[in-house]
Amino acid sequence: MKSLIALILSLSLSMGAQAMAQEIEYQYGVRWSVNGLASSVDIQDIMLDFQGVPSEQNRMLPITQYVRNGRNALQFYAWPVPSAEPFEEQHELRLSIEYWEPGENPNIDAKTAFEVVMMPGVEDAKPEVVSINSAAPVQPRESGISWDQDYFKLTVPFNNRQPMPTWCWEEGDVLRDNEATRNSLAREYRRLHALFAAGDNEALLNAAATRTKELALASGTPEEYVRHRFSYDMFFDNPDVYQLNDFPEEPMTLNLAADNRVAWLTTEGVQVPIRFNHIQENDVSSRVRPYFIRRDGQWEICR
Repeated sequence: MKSLIALILSLSLSMGAQAMAQEIEYQYGVRWSVNGLASSVDIQDIMLDFQGVPSEQNRMLPITQYVRNGRNALQFYAWPVPSAEPFEEQHELRLSIEYWEPGENPNIDAKTAFEVVMMPGVEDAKPEVVSINSAAPVQPRESGISWDQDYFKLTVPFNNRQPMPTWCWEEGDVLRDNEATRNSLAREYRRLHALFAAGDNEALLNAAATRTKELALASGTPEEYVRHRFSYDMFFDNPDVYQLNDFPEEPMTLNLAADNRVAWLTTEGVQVPIRFNHIQENDVSSRVRPYFIRRDGQWEICR
């Protein structure tokens, strides 16, 4: 949801340096741009952003809470629309890791750790690391950077040498990609959908307590502030603007990431089971996109 993106990017701006947690020396972000292509950005195979229409935007999202000690990997997908069309010579994929200190404004103070460029429409083109800051806490694993023409996928592994907390997405049980896992997770989605239907903001925020705690740690922001910014009251207080979509009846697709420790469900393509239709705008909706782990036999919202 756009409000989520705005929330995380604004956290460092809205709180003073004294409120910043000291556990994390640097915060991280991924910046990307494409010229006239659709795109999707993942980390550890967890989707951060999806743009199914051609874009010219230069964007950045924070990724601190997705970065672990040691090896990490970004997956950047970019394709023409329609996808059967060939890439053009001027098409460019540009991806970088940014870092900044707690209390700094990432929009103006972020430094570039490294940047990768791929020109998919140029014959025999390969990804190129065009800049590296050797002093940065993250460094590219250059030999592992690759472009998969069949899947329109740029893979960018990197090493993080900054000590990090152990995040919930590292701690979940290893899940099996089967019907039993899908059906179990669907029941949890149904429970959340019922809470949305009842307008129970407090219960929904309580269900996402792990996410709140870790976002607060990653951004150096008090948990109560994060919890308040994640409130769903905007939907509940404006029924003339937002209408909860019916829960889908057809079987959904189980998606796994982060070494099969993170799970979520989709209906068609990247569409999600819980979303609010915008009553006054055709085919526009606000999506609720939780990512789950299973720990101690229970589903838990991790991201």
